[in-house]
Amino acid sequence: MKSVEPIERSGETDEGFLKRWSRLKQDADQPPVIEEELELPAKSEAPPPLTDADMPPLESLDENSDYSGFLSPEVTENLRQQALQKLFRSACFNACDGLDDYAEDFTSFEKLGDVMTADLKYRLEQEAKRMAEKEKAAPDKEEIDTSTADQQLAQTSESADIADEAPLPKRASTEVQDDQESSS
Repeated sequence: MKSVEPIERSGETDEGFLKRWSRLKQDADQPPVIEEELELPAKSEAPPPLTDADMPPLESLDENSDYSGFLSPEVTENLRQQALQKLFRSACFNACDGLDDYAEDFTSFEKLGDVMTADLKYRLEQEAKRMAEKEKAAPDKEEIDTSTADQQLAQTSESADIADEAPLPKRASTEVQDDQESSS
């Protein structure tokens, strides 16, 4: 087997890991010694903050314009708000992602045309049954007694009074009428 010899580096002393770590930590705690003071270039003065007069007209702005000037502290709040409103109303910020539950217009409905719904079929079947029962149960006109006609008239007027006092939902009112008609 080949023995691994430590790599000697020029200018390094043979100190252990802990000694080197301790020395570097102590050097970091002391302020750096500046031997030669470098001449820094003179700081250029910051440009004066932008004002309302420096801003472009709002009509000339589009979604690709630079709006950062409107965020300057010297720009009035009203002008800043108008510029930001113009920015956020642009097409790039108004893209609908399609994940909104109520983003569509549910106020207009497509016409059904000749399509017959299940509820409509059910109501038509019930009406046909009711008409068939009426025809079977209705006695001949000659046999109708005037007293039974008066009783039927009284029952229908009572049911009309009840319906006027407390209106029922449409489905419930048709069921009540079905019950009344089947009982008479």
